[in-house]
Amino acid sequence: MAKKGQHFLVDVNTVKRIISYVDFSQRPLIEIGGGKGALTSILNPDLTIELDPTLIPFLMKYNLVIADAVNPPFSRGQVVSSLPYYITFDFMTTMVKLSGVQRLVLVLQKDFIDKVINDPTYISFTLNFHFKIFPKEIISPRSFYPKPRVFSQIVVFERIKSYNFYVDEALRCISSYKNKKLSSLSEFCKVRSNENKRIRDFKPWQVTELLKLLDIGYV
Repeated sequence: MAKKGQHFLVDVNTVKRIISYVDFSQRPLIEIGGGKGALTSILNPDLTIELDPTLIPFLMKYNLVIADAVNPPFSRGQVVSSLPYYITFDFMTTMVKLSGVQRLVLVLQKDFIDKVINDPTYISFTLNFHFKIFPKEIISPRSFYPKPRVFSQIVVFERIKSYNFYVDEALRCISSYKNKKLSSLSEFCKVRSNENKRIRDFKPWQVTELLKLLDIGYV
């Protein structure tokens, strides 16, 4: 029985599709959540991170470190992972802050990806600010054991900006006031604007336009 929200990849074709998006020239190559090694054995990562010590026998040949993905023992590289869905938000906020992580090839819940592309939330804005996002194939629950109740999706994140604390905090603040006009946000966040548009009027990929209207500068 799966522990810690685990759904192990068991479909070989899905594994091959994930691998096809990995850029093997970008090192170190890090897998997070090696599980039973279905992806690991083909990926042959420079470092494998796994939280569950009962899975050591499947991963011990692949530079295994027992650690938490939310507090990773690395600060740079390319990350490949089929994450437990319950840690997605915390994991992605961690990856945003690690400027040395230049690329991620992930399997995430499709619903999460849909929100990142379409919904004006903090995590959507900050991911679109720091990364270019490429949604790929949708994955059936049949590709996992045990089967999750939701569909998954392969997605590639390519970093376009180093982590900006000021921007990140501003996005976190303004996202709490989706229905407020930009001109009224100075009461709550360290921003200023004369615009009557509301946060909810912006798609996540319009984050750069939103920041300009709020007079938030960045490099």
